[in-house]
Amino acid sequence: MTVVIKANRSRPRAELRDAIYQAALMLFRERGYARTSVDDVVAAAGVAKGTFFNFYPTKLDVMKAYYAKVDLDVAHCRQQMNPGSPTASLRAYAAAVEAILLREGRLMLELLDLAISDPAMRRIDDDSGAADADEFAIFLVQAADLGLIDAAVDPVRASAALVDLWAGAVRAWLAQPVAGSLADLFGWRVELLFQGMEPRP
Repeated sequence: MTVVIKANRSRPRAELRDAIYQAALMLFRERGYARTSVDDVVAAAGVAKGTFFNFYPTKLDVMKAYYAKVDLDVAHCRQQMNPGSPTASLRAYAAAVEAILLREGRLMLELLDLAISDPAMRRIDDDSGAADADEFAIFLVQAADLGLIDAAVDPVRASAALVDLWAGAVRAWLAQPVAGSLADLFGWRVELLFQGMEPRP
């Protein structure tokens, strides 16, 4: 134990944090979150248990950090959307998010399970959903400014509908995650929504 602690002291803090994070994610992927203990993580990372707690007060905090990273990746996909081609952009967004979900595989399912079952993760997920809705509302305002959505449409309500359609498409996709299908599942929902928001003559 002393040898490990001495080695830890010679390693930069960022390197230690990353070693713990990467070891935890590897084990969560292999064994599942519930079946992985902090002892398992520190053994795989080659650090002392106290070092783990210096960076992550609980095992759940590793998943919170992972959620934040995935959330940033998804937010980057939204930033690529072009309000000048709203339905095509939303399809492209769905395809880009699908690539993230497929890349993350089982670990993403573990994260989604925690977002449902754990109150702290559910709050984080709710906050993320509210931020998503705000970004979608801005996107819809921009589309309306371009004359692609009727000016009478309330962007906040339309954004809430878009978030609900997105959640429904993702749930349907997760039941049968066929590559390339999330854009279609979201796309036809989006097209129906936009038909109802077309500018009136």
